[in-house]
Amino acid sequence: MLIVSSLIVIFSGCEGESASDQEEATESVSSQAWIGSAACMNCHPNEGAAWRGSHHDRAMESPGRETVHAPFDGEEFEEAGQVWQFVREADEYWVELRASEAGPERLRVLYTFGAWPLQQYLVEREGGRFQALPVAWDTRPKAGGGARWFSLGEDLASPPPQGDPLHWEALAYNWNSQCASCHSTRLVKAFEDSTNTFETAFAEIDVACEACHGPGARHQANPEGPDGFLEVAFESFSPDRWSRPEGQRIASRREPLARDAELDACGGCHARRAALSDGASPGTPILDAHRPSLVEADLYFEDGQIREEVYVWGSFLQSRMHAAGVRCSDCHDPHSLELRRSGNALCSGCHAPAVFDVAAHHGHLPGSDGSACVDCHMPERTYMKVDERGDHSFPVPRPRIAEALGAPNVCASCHAGEGAEWAAQAIEGGEVGGREPAAARAPHWTETLVEEGAPRSDSKRWLEIATDPRAPELIRASAWARYGQEAVGAPPLDFLKARLRSAGSLERLGFIETARRLAPAPRVALLVPLLEDRAKAVRIAAAEALLDISASELPGAARSALARGLSEYREAQEANAERPEAQVNLASLAVAYGEHEQARVAYGRAIKRAPYFVPAYVNLADLERAQGRDAASVARLREAVGLAPDQTEVRYALGLALHRTGETEEALTELERASLEAPEDARLRLAYALSLEGAGRRTDALSNLEEGVRSGWANADLYHTWASLLREAGDLSGARAAVAEWQNAFPSDLRPGAFLQDLELRSLP
Repeated sequence: MLIVSSLIVIFSGCEGESASDQEEATESVSSQAWIGSAACMNCHPNEGAAWRGSHHDRAMESPGRETVHAPFDGEEFEEAGQVWQFVREADEYWVELRASEAGPERLRVLYTFGAWPLQQYLVEREGGRFQALPVAWDTRPKAGGGARWFSLGEDLASPPPQGDPLHWEALAYNWNSQCASCHSTRLVKAFEDSTNTFETAFAEIDVACEACHGPGARHQANPEGPDGFLEVAFESFSPDRWSRPEGQRIASRREPLARDAELDACGGCHARRAALSDGASPGTPILDAHRPSLVEADLYFEDGQIREEVYVWGSFLQSRMHAAGVRCSDCHDPHSLELRRSGNALCSGCHAPAVFDVAAHHGHLPGSDGSACVDCHMPERTYMKVDERGDHSFPVPRPRIAEALGAPNVCASCHAGEGAEWAAQAIEGGEVGGREPAAARAPHWTETLVEEGAPRSDSKRWLEIATDPRAPELIRASAWARYGQEAVGAPPLDFLKARLRSAGSLERLGFIETARRLAPAPRVALLVPLLEDRAKAVRIAAAEALLDISASELPGAARSALARGLSEYREAQEANAERPEAQVNLASLAVAYGEHEQARVAYGRAIKRAPYFVPAYVNLADLERAQGRDAASVARLREAVGLAPDQTEVRYALGLALHRTGETEEALTELERASLEAPEDARLRLAYALSLEGAGRRTDALSNLEEGVRSGWANADLYHTWASLLREAGDLSGARAAVAEWQNAFPSDLRPGAFLQDLELRSLP
């Protein structure tokens, strides 16, 4: 069964209700505990003045002459047969959409969304939904390419929202689900699953004081109390917390950083993550409010550099800055969000300028491209076509490793024609970073991924990183997850138990991805203790990984712990019930409890709300199969293949289903195609070979298996099947040779010995 993690992918495009409805809704979430930013500024005018006009203040606003950046002067934007015209009528802002397949539609702008380097506009749709328009205004100066309308997508003439997840009326541009929680204060999404509607509300329209500090009533009543009675208290900023004695190259904290709520407060929005509840309180530890994404291949490059929009937290946790105790507010004023110093002066507050802000270090003329610290240590990626984001892992350039792993080589952004080898030699030769010879540089976890200038392909590379104490905890956590995805077999149970005892919360979260692929007994041994973990995200992940374990396989005390964990898991999915992946997870939970009709309803909701969401079809097909409805299972899988013809797993599932219904030739076609599309997956080749055997084509099956074991992608089961078919064919000498290769390839596998004994018995007269 395929269980889909409920990752919430955040886009910067979103929305809410009509203005009058919103005022009523705002009252419904306000309480005496939440006093509003105006009350805060009565006593904190300087902080309020800094906050006014900041990105937080302008995160979302009602439209007006001071808040709308675009001219709305009747200008039209046309693309792919669609015409968007932007007009202002008195104090109202309107967009007229004329599409080739439909008549004109007038859309009233109810909110602005963001201010720099682009501004989006929110319009109301049915069911309490607010959608961000796919055409945005570039707020950069005209001289810099801005002051223009532009499309956020690649093609506005996409299918209707039911057929395209990136259509502007679909989930990707939905404010309630995608954006609202991080652009307003005390937001409650309030999605009603049974009616497929939202009643989203917030206490303040933008990211105001209490979004970070929590409700202010106690503080207002007794500002001189312990910690000022702030719900969320932060360590105050002071450059005196850092010292750099003469002769020391980099400053260090005078006192170690105690646990501080700042990274949780910032990370709640500045992380790629899935919410575990609707409307978590400010300051909630991030692993209690969210399940953050790890350093995954589709989000980051293999060396940890940012690839997709990951919102800073995951890159910053990789950095040596974070390890040294640097916080967001050491560099950014938390109210204005401006940098505390400009240019290289920001870095030289801690990094000795005589060592680092000189040509001997950066290898460039002062003031030229390449002489700024961020040029080499904060490479940028552009999102939403105009929004350049710097990598907050502050990577040291490693050109050869970057080239080997297919990651960006920051040197190539200026020296495109020179190549990685030239850049590496410049660094090693002292032309760049001359004060720190290559031999003296601290080893980096990415070195484990490369061998003799080429990427390693064995899964042990991830185990080595997962157990490397020098690697940041987020990287160790991510390595456990990657190891679990790739490894065949697992380390000894005692070794895993010892690692788990010393792991931090993030590492435990990643570790679960390895443990969930183990056999029931070791999985139970490792994960049952995590059902009582202090971090909610860990408890939920452990419960999900034990979902298919029967009660009889659990110790008595663990059964109630698992029930509590699954209850939290259910609540997390229900908090995101508008998303198809959450519906699939709810259905999988229902299947585990034998509630098949509830599962069918949830799968149906997922398909109705997101007809493009392939896992819903695949899992529903599995439910049909389990209930003996093979024809219905095949029908669902055909739909899935039609939606995702390039997804090998779907084609594989269809091949197996066709084999069960006796449609042998079509089954062979699908299984062969699946195995050819993913030659590294021995499981697919094995399924194809067994289907060939079942169709009476043993010679072809043996040929395919032999090709598989010679390919370098074999697993022990492939050898086992190859030897077994040779034995069944009466070729005992061939079977012995196959077993010898099997033993050589997998010396820890005990099955070859038993297999040889059977062959010897068969050889007796």
